[in-house]
Amino acid sequence: MKSLSFGILLLLILSPLSVLVPFVPSVQALGVPELVVTSVYWGTNPMMPLTVQPGDESVTLSIVITNTGDDFARSVIGTLGLNPPFRYEYSSGSGGKQSLQSIVSNAGDIAPGRSFTFQFIVSIDSEATEGVYQLALELTYRSARELQETSERVYIDIPIWRGELHIQTVATTPPKVYSGSKQVALRVFIINSGRGAVKNLEVFLDLQNPFKASSTGSDRTFIGTVQPGQPSQVQFLLDLADDAEPGNYPLMLKANIEGLNQTAIGIIDFTVAEKVKFALLSITPETIHAGDSGVTLRVAIKNVSKMKAESVRVQLMAGNYFSGSLSDLLGTMNPGETKTASFTVDIDGKAIPQQYTVDLRLDWTQDEVYNLNDTLPLNITVGGASPPLPLIAIAVLVIAVILFGYVRRRMRRKGEAKPRA
Repeated sequence: MKSLSFGILLLLILSPLSVLVPFVPSVQALGVPELVVTSVYWGTNPMMPLTVQPGDESVTLSIVITNTGDDFARSVIGTLGLNPPFRYEYSSGSGGKQSLQSIVSNAGDIAPGRSFTFQFIVSIDSEATEGVYQLALELTYRSARELQETSERVYIDIPIWRGELHIQTVATTPPKVYSGSKQVALRVFIINSGRGAVKNLEVFLDLQNPFKASSTGSDRTFIGTVQPGQPSQVQFLLDLADDAEPGNYPLMLKANIEGLNQTAIGIIDFTVAEKVKFALLSITPETIHAGDSGVTLRVAIKNVSKMKAESVRVQLMAGNYFSGSLSDLLGTMNPGETKTASFTVDIDGKAIPQQYTVDLRLDWTQDEVYNLNDTLPLNITVGGASPPLPLIAIAVLVIAVILFGYVRRRMRRKGEAKPRA
């Protein structure tokens, strides 16, 4: 009983204190959002960012912001201010284009530790120089606990780079090219050594005499996009004129690039090797006749170059009125050497008497591995048909009889005129 009375007494003593001292809860600091730009890149894929160059139109600029605070950022709005060379244009109702000085994008609410990517569509002036530009991004938001709006401005670096194309190496197939060569494959290796991509790239050769394209379009090729540091190989097919002189020729390699005018990539040093040259000295007989058969036609040919020709073969490309053995093998012809090609020719009796220009084709091996050829014009004079042999014999006999009769009459007249003894 005494212990119970003591407890009641103690409760009565402490109870006034419980009334006088109120309950004070623990105080915690209020959280605030904090937005930070964590990444800026061109394109929509951060793993494969794009590069832009002057003249690019409607390119996506991605800006990643992260809430590094400990409270929600409510109703986040990003406003990107535009300065030259950046612009944003849209079509108006009248059909024209209008431009804006800034672009607005709404990110909504961003939780603590979460990110959001603004994507702005911009274009770049074609006159822009490459480099890193700064644009202002205005971020407007409010915290979850405070209705007051917060606005802050951050500056972001935006790069604009050009591609830069250079010629690395050049090769031809065959390795040696001569005058008259056809379908020569010219392979050119180029590389983009710039910091920007080259888009929609088409390269072509500015061909001058003695070069021409082997076929339509064989002097140009479309590559597409070439990334920084990326090498590319292009191939052209060319023909050389028959009268091309040996020596070095500069070939200009040019490019059509999206957003730019034609631009020169570099000069290709193209070498034309010396080719054996032949000259026709004479042809015997000088005249043949329609209807002749088995005529031996001899053509003297001289190597007038400083190169040796091996396995020289000569062929008479004479047309319909000529037939027979029309080819001859001359073997090796050293510089300055003359050899005679012989052909056994039959001439059609219907051949019209006149001078015919036919082709004399020469094939040979040069520098041990290259099979070359050339064609020279050869003039053949065809006279009227010779009379048949029986007619010739009769004509000779008649002439002989006439002469015999004439002589006999002369002798008889001399005998009659002699005085008698």
